[in-house]
Order: sequence, then structure tokens, then C-alpha cells
Amino acid sequence: MLQRINSGHAQDMKRREIKGVRPDTQAPSRRGRRRIVGERVRAQPDDPSATVIEANRHDEMFRAADGSADPSVVKSAHRALRIFEYFAEIERPAAMTEIARRLSYPTSSTSALLKSLVELGYLEHDRRTRTYVPTVRIALLGGWIKNQMLPGATLDAITRELHEATRLTTFVVARNQLYSQYLRVLQGTTSVRYYLEPGARRLLTHSTPGRVFLSLMNDDDARRIVQRINAEETPSCPVRFADIQPALATIRRQGFAYTRDMGTPGLSSLAMRLTDSDQMPPLVIAVAGPNAVVSTAAKAIIGKMRELVERQSPGLLPQIDIDSLPLET
Repeated sequence: MLQRINSGHAQDMKRREIKGVRPDTQAPSRRGRRRIVGERVRAQPDDPSATVIEANRHDEMFRAADGSADPSVVKSAHRALRIFEYFAEIERPAAMTEIARRLSYPTSSTSALLKSLVELGYLEHDRRTRTYVPTVRIALLGGWIKNQMLPGATLDAITRELHEATRLTTFVVARNQLYSQYLRVLQGTTSVRYYLEPGARRLLTHSTPGRVFLSLMNDDDARRIVQRINAEETPSCPVRFADIQPALATIRRQGFAYTRDMGTPGLSSLAMRLTDSDQMPPLVIAVAGPNAVVSTAAKAIIGKMRELVERQSPGLLPQIDIDSLPLET
């Protein structure tokens, strides 16, 4: 089990003004401490003084799950799936007004959509509390995929074990065309924590899990993906393949990606391949937290990640010297 984190670094960051977030009004701050949370972050009952920073939302390399959908996406389908992703995030019943507010949906269409999902058997409605919760029908829909992809353990169990060991924001990522997409997210529980929105996406070249996905390709295929990103997404800070080629080689050798300040100042991430790509598209598991925290515990975190991956997919990762310092990528 990793050492619990309570450093002076966290106290310093509590006193900083974080751009792009606003003070929370749901619970009073302790005297002498300013609580800062992101707009879409719910109250943190375990530590009302915690600082919560919304990660990866400040540039065009990021695509929010509730942002403007592509014209080819049917709006009602998009909204229905976002509702289920929100339930997966909060893991509790929710009222219609909360869902509409958190997802920025009109209340009238949210009410109609929830009623339709109840009629179809995907949601249950508690008339006494006026709340909704998914039914077992939702859990059964993807069971066959989960059993094929992770026969030795459940995705939820692996994510929770890593989260309990590190207390950092823990997430499972899949590749979605030119993006990494956050499939399952457990928010951090440290004094300074970084909020990741489930379902959101970030360009492969500008995300830590994305570089793991690129490292699974040969250099020619990875180069073509990088060129497509630069041509089709036209990021303001394009990444040349020659600039990241050494990093991809390092990821292949050590079996994980390690970045600092990528996407969010002060944020470090560790990402590791979770599943084999021979049968199904690969998944990546990752953690994110304050630079000082991750750098101090990097060896222990990597050791725990390797333990979980080895338990699930023996022989998937390269053999490394566990005492060597992790290299940034």
C-alpha cells in the first residue's frame, strides 16, 4: 500500500488562485482555508477543504463529453449516453434537476428523456425522492464485451484497487480515432486533486495515455497518426513525430509513459497498457496527481500498476529493473 499523502505542497496549492475554477458554494470552507473546485465538481464530503482542479479543459486539444457534438451525432442518443456516464461517475441516484444542471441540458428535454428511459426499463424512478437510478439492464448490456476483454478480473475491480492504493485520480482510457477517451474515472482523494470528466477526450499526441497508444504502433504507423492529427485537428501546438519518437521508444522499453505538466500545469500522469491488442482494442490504465506527489511515489505507483497488469495479462509488459528511476516521456 502506498504512503498516504499529506504534504506542505498541498497546503501551498490551496492558497493559489486557480484559473478557470470558482469557489464552491455548497459547503463552507474551514477558516483560513480557501476551497476551490471546478464548476462541474460535486462537494467532497471526505475533506471540505480539498482543492479540486479541473484538468485538461483549457485548450483545443481537449474535447469535453458534454461539448458540442459532431453534426453526424444524433443529439438524443448523445444525451442519453451522457446521462448513463454521469451515473457511472456519481454512483448514486440523482434527481432530474441535478442531471439537467450538471450536463447543461434543458429541463424539459431532460425530463422527457428520463421518462423514456424509465419506460424502456433502463432507469428506475423513485417517486418519493424524485430520483432516478440505472437498472440492472444497463449492467447486462456490455457484460459479454467485458468478459472477452478482461476475463481474469473486472475493470471496476482493477481501477478501484489502484485508486485505493494511490488515492490519485485513476482512469481507464481507450483510443477513439485521433483521441484518448476516458472510459472509467475514479476521482482522487488527496488534499489537492485533479478532476477528469468521464467520456472526455484528448488528442493522442497531447495526452499521457495517448502516447502509450502511439507506442504500441510501429514508427511508420505512429508517424501517419501524428501527421493526421496535425492536418485534421490543426492544434495550435502541433507535435512533430521526430520530437516524440524518442519518448515512444522509451515507453516501449520501460512499459509506461510518465509526463509532467502535459495539459494541466502542476499535473503528473503515469499510464500503462492494461490489455492485449490481439483480440480487442487495447486499454490503458493511468493515474494523475500533483507533480510533487507523483514524483515522490512514482516507483511504488508503477510497481502497483505492474502488479495489476501482470495479474490480468501475464507477460504483457517488458521486464525492467524495478529499482531504476522512471524516465519522463
